[in-house]
Amino acid sequence: MAGRLVVALMAQSCTLATPPSAVAAISLKLSRAAILRPPPSYAPTSLSTRTITMNINSQEQQHDNLDGIFKQKRILRSKVRKALKAMDPTLRSHEDNAIQSIVLEAPWFRSSQRLCAYICCSALREVDTSNVLSAILQSPLKEGDVQVRKKLYVPRVEDKNCHMRMLNISCIDDLVANSMNILEPAPIDADGNEREDVLQASDPVDLFLLPGLAFDRSGRRLGRGGGYYDTFLKNYQELAKTRNWKQPLLGMHHFLFRLVL
Repeated sequence: MAGRLVVALMAQSCTLATPPSAVAAISLKLSRAAILRPPPSYAPTSLSTRTITMNINSQEQQHDNLDGIFKQKRILRSKVRKALKAMDPTLRSHEDNAIQSIVLEAPWFRSSQRLCAYICCSALREVDTSNVLSAILQSPLKEGDVQVRKKLYVPRVEDKNCHMRMLNISCIDDLVANSMNILEPAPIDADGNEREDVLQASDPVDLFLLPGLAFDRSGRRLGRGGGYYDTFLKNYQELAKTRNWKQPLLGMHHFLFRLVL
């Protein structure tokens, strides 16, 4: 089916809502459980036993609910990956350029001084960010009569346990290919100094540009299942709250994104 361009701003949690089909399945499961449940026993039961039974039932219900949600996410991820794989490369390139142009012209992008952005991976068919990154690194931000260069932080995956850092770079040449052939910054710059980690920076980030596999019409994000960005965002938002910083704007892709139907 044809791809459609969507650009959205997120000011809410990046968690995909429970799909309607999952809600229906859960509701049906609970209804059937209620019908098939044997009649209650009126024999005297201690308070502690009833409490334990209620807790167990509640935990089982929550487990069933989560299983339904995770299953729907797996199905949706598979469907979107197939749609992206089937997408015409020329159309994808055209959409990449169109999305980046919208972002580059947006007031919320122009006014942002400190940004976190992802480096696109063509193998994952993510929306290209090369033009946006070049603009951040090359175009100064004007504050009155003073020209101030935007500050950019990009991701570096540290391990397989959802540990990802956002490190400052000053040019595209600061990026090197990792074992997955994805560009990321080395922890040490060309002068032998450690790169600044955004979680240790003294100033807040204005804008996050993050990737996602799919988004709903409210702008909520479905990632690829690794949990790296969810974990990072949670840590940053907790830091911002602790330091009384304004929470950053989340642009889709938070977000540039391509939504394929």
